[in-house]
Amino acid sequence: MRNGVMTGMALLLLPLLAGCGSGEDARGRNDVANVAVTEAPVVTDPVAPTADPAPTEPVFAGTWTGPEGLSFVVERKADGGYRVRNRDTLDTEQTFDAVAEAGTLRFVRRGKAQAARPGTGAETGFKWLANKKDCLIVEAGVEGYCRD
Repeated sequence: MRNGVMTGMALLLLPLLAGCGSGEDARGRNDVANVAVTEAPVVTDPVAPTADPAPTEPVFAGTWTGPEGLSFVVERKADGGYRVRNRDTLDTEQTFDAVAEAGTLRFVRRGKAQAARPGTGAETGFKWLANKKDCLIVEAGVEGYCRD
């Protein structure tokens, strides 16, 4: 009897097994129709990150006005440097060369190395310049200039 049961099971499975090789199931349908199709995400080669563009140099050229008629007038020279005409006191106006370096304008005035950095009117420390947005600060609370 045992052989009879095994034979009976084999006969039941035979149509199923026979259909597997042909791509059809026992009901005659194509295997592909029974499989859920999922799209694999498209993997692309990672793009090497691009280097940040070089920071842009602040625009130093122009007329910068300080409190009480003080001024810092910057002109671009042909060699890439700058020429500054500066009235940093009410009694004195000087002219000197300057270079842009690391986002600042570096110069020597009266034998002392100094730098003017970009900032806001509030950063100058002068109430007369507090609402300005485009400024140069030599020393906060002591010397600062802004453009309109």
